[in-house]
Amino acid sequence: MGYEQLCGSALALRFTSGWCTPIGNINPHEGDLTMTGTSPKARRWKQTVAVGAGFAALASVVAVQAGPTGLSASSHREAPLIAGDPRADNTDVYAFVSPDDPDTVTVIANWLPFEEPNGGPNFYPWATGTPTEGARYNIKIDNDGDAFPDLTYEWTFETIIKDAGQFLYNTGPFDSVTDPELNVYQTYDLTVITDPFDTPGDPSDDLEQLLLDDAIAAPSIAGATSTPDYQPLVDEAVASGQIPGGGQSFVGQADDPFFLDLRVFDLLYGADATEVGEDTLAGYNVNSIALQLPKDALALNGSATDNPVIGIWSTTDRSKLVEDEGTALPGDETVVSEFQQVSRLGNPLVNEVVLPLALKDAFNSIPPTADATIPEAVDAVQNPILPPIVEAVYGVPAPEGERSDLVEIFLQGISIENDGLSGDPDENPALKADLNSLALNADVSTITPSEMLRLNMAVPVTPEANASTAGVIGGDFQGFPNGRRLEDDILDAAFQVTEGIVFKDGADLSALAVVDSVDRNDREFSDVFPYLALPHVDSVVNGTERTPRAPEFVSVEAERVLETRTTTPGGQIGYNGTKPVADQKIDVDVSGVVPDDAAAVFVTVSAIQPDVQGYVTVYADCDNEHPTAASLNPLVDTNVSNLVAAELDDDGSICLYTSGSTHLAVDVNGYQPSTSSYLPNAPERVLETRANAEGGQVGYAGPTPAADDVITVKVTETPGAGLAADTAAVVLNVTSIRAAGNGFVTAYPCDEEQPVTANLNLEASTVRGNLLVSKVSAAGTVCLYTSSGTELTADLQGSYPAGTSYVPIVPERLLETRQGVPGGRIGHTGDKPIDGEIIELKVIGVGTNPAPEGSGTVMLNIAAIQAESNGYITVFECGTTMPLAANGVYAPGANTSTLVAAPVNEDGRTCVFTSGSAHITADISGYFPGTQLVG
Repeated sequence: MGYEQLCGSALALRFTSGWCTPIGNINPHEGDLTMTGTSPKARRWKQTVAVGAGFAALASVVAVQAGPTGLSASSHREAPLIAGDPRADNTDVYAFVSPDDPDTVTVIANWLPFEEPNGGPNFYPWATGTPTEGARYNIKIDNDGDAFPDLTYEWTFETIIKDAGQFLYNTGPFDSVTDPELNVYQTYDLTVITDPFDTPGDPSDDLEQLLLDDAIAAPSIAGATSTPDYQPLVDEAVASGQIPGGGQSFVGQADDPFFLDLRVFDLLYGADATEVGEDTLAGYNVNSIALQLPKDALALNGSATDNPVIGIWSTTDRSKLVEDEGTALPGDETVVSEFQQVSRLGNPLVNEVVLPLALKDAFNSIPPTADATIPEAVDAVQNPILPPIVEAVYGVPAPEGERSDLVEIFLQGISIENDGLSGDPDENPALKADLNSLALNADVSTITPSEMLRLNMAVPVTPEANASTAGVIGGDFQGFPNGRRLEDDILDAAFQVTEGIVFKDGADLSALAVVDSVDRNDREFSDVFPYLALPHVDSVVNGTERTPRAPEFVSVEAERVLETRTTTPGGQIGYNGTKPVADQKIDVDVSGVVPDDAAAVFVTVSAIQPDVQGYVTVYADCDNEHPTAASLNPLVDTNVSNLVAAELDDDGSICLYTSGSTHLAVDVNGYQPSTSSYLPNAPERVLETRANAEGGQVGYAGPTPAADDVITVKVTETPGAGLAADTAAVVLNVTSIRAAGNGFVTAYPCDEEQPVTANLNLEASTVRGNLLVSKVSAAGTVCLYTSSGTELTADLQGSYPAGTSYVPIVPERLLETRQGVPGGRIGHTGDKPIDGEIIELKVIGVGTNPAPEGSGTVMLNIAAIQAESNGYITVFECGTTMPLAANGVYAPGANTSTLVAAPVNEDGRTCVFTSGSAHITADISGYFPGTQLVG
C-alpha cells in the first residue's frame, strides 16, 4: 500500500503535520476501522492533578527500600534501587494483535536483564513465591480508563529439585523437564484477578480464578552440550489450561528482543549520529512471560468491537520477612509482610529518558492512579529534559512550549478530543487522530491520566510489505505508540517523538534519523507464539553472536555465471545451445556464488551482438510469465549492459527473458542476504509516459516529456509492491525511448535540490536504460529530470524500508576526468583515461555526505563518455586481482552509464578499469555501512 493510499484508506489518521490530507477520523468501534465524520464522543478528561497529594505520594514511595529483604522502589536497570534486584527488574513490555491469529492479542513482559548465556551453575531461575523470596510477576490490563487494573494476570513460581544431593543443574543433555538428566526446573501457577463488583482500589471483593496449575516453565539454556536444541523446551512450555478462548501462556528464557546501542547515553555519540551502532544487548538473554488472549477476553464488557482500546503494564511484587512484634525477643518469630510493588513498566524508555533521577525509584513503586498527582512527574513529561540536550549536541532546535503531545502519548492516549491535562486546547498536539485513548471506548465516560502502554485492538495487522519499524510516525498504525511489537525500533522512534516529530511540520530531524544505528534485533523473531527468538547459547564475551548488525549487502568477486557465446575463453558457461532467439527464457543458477536464501542478487547483464532492437527482463521463476518491464534494452549490433537487482527463485536461480535474438552474459557482483531489510519484488512499471504503450500511460498524464522537464514518480503508490509510506530508497530501472537529442536523466528525492549528476545518458533516437537506487522523499516520491525531450519508463525492482542500514543520499559526483566542464576535474588529475587504465577512486570520507569508514560497498553510477572504441568497465576492490567480468560496456562516440555496487578496500578506495580510452564519471547515491566486517 502506498503512502497516499494509506492516507486515504480506512486506516487513515488526520495529522496536524500535514502528512495526510484531513479525511475524517478512525471509528474505533468497527473492526475494519471505517471512516466517520466526527469523533465518536466529545469528552473532557478527568482532572486529577492534586499538588498536595502529589508531594505526599512522592515522599512516601521514595522512602521505600530495595530488595527481597528490604522492598525497593524498569527496563534494563533503569532505576537505582531495582538495579540491585535483577530477578524483579522488569525490562520491557510488548502488546500487539497476534500476526498469525488476529482475533487475539499477545502481551509479552520480560525480566532479569543481561543474562550471560553461560550462567552456571545456578543459571537464571525466577524468584519464587515462598516466604524467603516472596515474588509475584504481573501483567495488568485497564479497559475502562480509571487507571486501576481490571484484569491482573499473576504468575507465582516454585522450584523443583529432583535430587538435593546433586550439585549440578543437569547431569547430561536434556530437551524436556521430564528428562532425568535435568535436576532443577520450575513450575508456576497463573491466576487472573478481576473486580466483578467494580470497586477499584478495594481488593477485598476481588475474584481470583486459577488458570494454570503447576505449568512448566522452560529452564535456562545450559550450554551447547547440555541444551543442543532449545525449541522442544519452548514447545513444552506453551500451556493453555483454563485460559479462555484457547489462549496460551509461555514462560521461559529467550533472546532479549530489545535492540539498541547503549552508547547513546554517552552524550548521544558526541554529535555524530551517523556512527555504526552496536546492539549492546546482542547475545544476552532474558526471562520472558508471554500471554495470548482473545480480544473479547481483554475488552471492557467483553466486547472488543465496542471497546477496543486497552491499557497494559507489568509489575513485580515483593514481600519480606519481618519480626513479629508480639514476640519477646527480636528474631524469635517472623511473619511475611504484605506484597508491595517494586518494579513497573508500561511505555518503553519512560523511566530512562523522560523521568529525572529523583523520580526513577518512585515510579517503580506507585500505581498508575498516582502518576498525574505528582507535579514533578507531569512536568517531566510536559517539559522533557532530552530536547535541550539534543539541541546543545546536534543543533536540532528543541520544541517550544509545553509538550501536550507527550502527555497524550504517555498519559492519556491519542484522541482528537484531547484537551490536555488543563482542559485547554493543546499547545503542541499529538497526532490529530482517534487512535488509542481509552476514552474512545463506547462504555467509557471519563479517564484518569496515567502512564501505560495503550493498544487499539481494532487496528488490523499490518501486511509485512507495509510494516514500518518506526511505527505510527512511519505511517504504520499498528506499531508504537499504538502498542509495541517486537520489531519496533523503539529508540529511534521515541527519540524522534520526544523531539516533536508528530507536530513539527517539516522539521529537519535528519541528524537523528538513525540515532543509534541499530535498526533490528540480532536474531530473527518467530512467526508463531510466543514469537520470541530462541535464547543465545554462546558466551557474550566470545563475541561470536554480537555482530554490530546483519549487513544489508555483501560484495563478491565478480563471477560470470552465464555466457552463451562459444568463442570466448572458457566457452559457454551455464548454457548449452545456439545463440538465444526471440521469446527465449534462460534459467541461470547463481546458488554457487550466493547463498540459497539470499533476498536478492545484483548481476550485470550484457546483451552482445543483438540482431534486433528489443528488451531483456530478469525475474525469479521461468515457470511464470515474464513481467511487463525491462531490465535491459539491446540495440542492433550494439553491446549493452546493465546492473539488475534480481529476486531469486526458491532453488537459487534467476530467469532471463529476451524478446529478440542476442547473446547474453551475466556476472554476479553481490547479494542482499536473507537478514537484509531489502524488499525485492517482481519488476513492476511505475512510470510510462508513452500514450500508445500497451496499457497506456502509468504514473503520468501528458505529452512526451520535454527538455528540462521534471517528472514526479509516486513510488509508494505502486499497487503490487505495496511500499510503506516511509520507504527509504527504491531500486528503479529507468529507460529513455526515442530521445530528441543527447543528454541525461537525473534521479533524486523530490524534497531535495536537483544535484549536478546523471543516472542515465541519452542518445538521440536511441533506447537507453540504466538501474538506479534513489532516496525517496518524505512524500514517497522520486523526481526524474531530463535534459532532452524523451519518453521515459521506470520499473521498480525493490526497495529499502525505513530503518534499513543502507544509507541513501542525494547523488554527488566523486569522479570527473573532463577538464572543460563546470567544476572541472574531480577525483582525478591526469589526462583522458587510456586503454587499460585503472583509476583508484577515494569513496570513503569524501563529498558533502561522506560514506563513513567501514562502509564496504557504495552505490556508484559509472559513465563512459566520448569513448574512442568498443570497450568495457570493470569496478573492483583495489588491491585484489581484477576479475574477468564487466560492469558496463560502451561503443565509440556514445555516452553510456551503468550502476555499480562498488566494493571498497580498507583505504576507502575502489578501482575503476576501462579497457578503452574514454572519459569516466562516477556519482555516489548511497552506501552500506559496516559491510567491511563481512569477508
